Amino acid sequence: QNEDIGLGFDGVVTVEASDAEPDIEIMAAYIKNEDTGEYEEADKIPTEGKWQLNEQSMCSNEATPIWDNENHGVLVSNLTQSGTGCVLYFEELKPAEEMLTKLNIDVNSIQEIDKFTGLACEKGTNNAEHSSGDCSMADSGVYSATTSEGTTYYYRGTVDNNWVKFGNYWWRIIRVNENGTVRMIYSGEIGSQNQPTDTSVNGSNNGRWVLSGNSQTGTSAYNSSRDNNAYVGFRYGDLNPSGNNDTDKYNNAHKNEHDSTILTALKTWYTNAVIDKSLIDGETGFCNDREKSTVNHGNTKYNNLGYGTNLTWYAPFDRVTKNTSSEALASIGEEQKPTFECKNKERDLITEEIAGIPVGLITSDEVIYAGGFAGQSNYGYWLYTGNYYWTMSPFNYGGGTLVFCVHNNGALNNGGVNSAFGVRPVINLKASVNFTGKGTVDDPYVVGD
Repeated sequence: QNEDIGLGFDGVVTVEASDAEPDIEIMAAYIKNEDTGEYEEADKIPTEGKWQLNEQSMCSNEATPIWDNENHGVLVSNLTQSGTGCVLYFEELKPAEEMLTKLNIDVNSIQEIDKFTGLACEKGTNNAEHSSGDCSMADSGVYSATTSEGTTYYYRGTVDNNWVKFGNYWWRIIRVNENGTVRMIYSGEIGSQNQPTDTSVNGSNNGRWVLSGNSQTGTSAYNSSRDNNAYVGFRYGDLNPSGNNDTDKYNNAHKNEHDSTILTALKTWYTNAVIDKSLIDGETGFCNDREKSTVNHGNTKYNNLGYGTNLTWYAPFDRVTKNTSSEALASIGEEQKPTFECKNKERDLITEEIAGIPVGLITSDEVIYAGGFAGQSNYGYWLYTGNYYWTMSPFNYGGGTLVFCVHNNGALNNGGVNSAFGVRPVINLKASVNFTGKGTVDDPYVVGD
């Protein structure tokens, strides 16, 4: 006011609301060529199909571009100024990645692990009272792996954001399959006596969430007898196979003709299960890998014929052995080589059409991806329950039929198929399902159609 300081004035200030929003300008749009992997400039933004924006996408004025697949348009967060310009990089949104968006997981934040040389959990979660040491790979989160079918995303280590309520049961997500279906493992009935419990309260394994009650449907033998190679099968063939040669006999022993004991138990559970079965996928299936070992075990008695009582090793065992011709399991620091591939799908991929139900078991490879290690205790990864339970991966026939299991100390181990171990059904939810919640103990995912 200069010399008029101390004086006053009267006036009216008028503010009018406007529906107009700050405008944006698409400076350039690029679409990834799936054949070459290169981004090519496009004349316009996509108007059909499912897409996602690559992390290179950016806007001026500190705004953030978001792609709206329902309306095929650009949404921009933190848009405060007109004249904001955006450069967009589009990638085709594949089914698995679309499912990640439903689970509120940022695909751009996911990493891939090259080598599996140790068990995985966060530092301090593996109970020193029971374990020879701490976790050697402190991985924790969602990771990706590339297969011949595409990209799959799996949970590893000390994670507590893969809890699901589906039907009357707790489940935990193993992985998002390449086709966008969601693979989950049974974790117990929902009830006041069976809730996720922070074990740091009772000190049993330093801060891992596990169910306070039973995390399995019960116990069962994998098969009633352990005196034949055929009994490594989730379904199996001839105990005394005929054929013109060893290959024919091997193939006949592993035909999918007879239900295993554990499949029978799963059918009983599934018949009575209180879940919306229309949301379960029956085609993705589960791999009962009965490929024979290709490792030279340095022992001539293992003729590896794969039928009858011939002493035989199976391919899942190859992936946990030392990188030598010995029969010993790998040690911490030595590489295990898990795979999500099912080499002989015609025989070993167990779908609903083959099993009669859309239910299987976890595989030994999925245990390794989740953070397990053969012969090494792990109380600090999410698959630990304190119980023995079955996988569906063959180990060997060496005077008795052995199949991989998860030990009550969390180690990947093996057991005679006539042993009574825990049954934890595994299902694949359809890619069309939706989820609410965040996957945590306090706010678990809830399945909807």
